[in-house]
Amino acid sequence: MVDRVKYILWGMGLLLGLAGTPLLAQAEFLVKTVVLSKEVNKRNPQGIFRPPAYCEKDKNGQAAIPVIQTSQTSQVIFWTKIEATTTGTIRHSWHHQTNGAWTKISEVNIPIRPSSGYRMWSMKSLHPDLHTGEWMIVVAPSKEPDRILCIARFTVK
Repeated sequence: MVDRVKYILWGMGLLLGLAGTPLLAQAEFLVKTVVLSKEVNKRNPQGIFRPPAYCEKDKNGQAAIPVIQTSQTSQVIFWTKIEATTTGTIRHSWHHQTNGAWTKISEVNIPIRPSSGYRMWSMKSLHPDLHTGEWMIVVAPSKEPDRILCIARFTVK
């Protein structure tokens, strides 16, 4: 009986010890949806570019990427829906490929709260003489920019 009580107490101690450990340490933020659009109305994307945007990790580079015509719009909005189990900040880093190398053009840090689908977006103005070519947007926690949650690519013509 004493051994059984010790075993139960040991198990409870183990559970209590784990309670202080974040079981979802690598999953505080999960990108559910990404969209490239012309605008946002009532927190929802409008004028969605085709083909649809996606996170590369979800498609393994096997799908067509959106093409944005500067003759049709002067801006692009990157809209994301993220599941969050904690408060934090998400970073959208916009990169443009020039002469075969990626250059970071801008970074937007967006606060996030716990939610099953927190909607956030950032925007880039487009100028035909400057911004044609390949683009990618990297989504990561601001405090851990190397922990990439999503990479979305598009082309500007």
